Amino acid sequence: MIRGFVVSGVLVLLCESVVLANPVSSAQLSAGIWRSAAGLGTSTREYPLTALGQRRYEDFRLDQDPSLRCESPGMPRGFSPRSPMDFHFSDNTLIVRYETMDVVRTVYMNGPPPLPNMPHTPNGHAIGRWDGETLVVETTHLAAGEVNRNGIPKSKAMTLYETFDLQKRDDGMYLIINLTITDPENFSEPHTSTEIFVLEPNWELFPFECHLTEY
Repeated sequence: MIRGFVVSGVLVLLCESVVLANPVSSAQLSAGIWRSAAGLGTSTREYPLTALGQRRYEDFRLDQDPSLRCESPGMPRGFSPRSPMDFHFSDNTLIVRYETMDVVRTVYMNGPPPLPNMPHTPNGHAIGRWDGETLVVETTHLAAGEVNRNGIPKSKAMTLYETFDLQKRDDGMYLIINLTITDPENFSEPHTSTEIFVLEPNWELFPFECHLTEY
């Protein structure tokens, strides 16, 4: 009985350590809206396209952009215009909201690997974890589409690896986001980019309010 009690006590403590890990980082991430320190706008980066990816890019018709039908672009396009965003932690999930096209992501913190038959969706299946004070999010099961509005292609084989690091500076709190996109169909090598966001505690996200008549 004593041994069982001690083991249970240890397990309880371990569970509490998981729940309470990085409470400062979680609170700071949730402290307001994060806006791009570099301003808004679609990224003009060069992507390492394969021959197939290049053909898909060249065949993409701008007038067939699904966002013109007010369809949510999902990830990583929801992030690519350096969209303002916020974070909300609840139990074992993290909700990330982007102002661009009202994209809302669910990240399962310390979640199990996705099932093989899990459907592919615009936002994919995201699993998060803490690596010290760094938030790491890995996303799989993305639906085919576009990385940006210029038509850089996204296949079902694409995966995303993101890290989120907080940095305190004299003029405020900053969020450093590193995004690595891997897509063996369309990219000849993984593509990594870094974006810097600054905290605006008094801001709020505005609804995108997409209207077909505007196009």
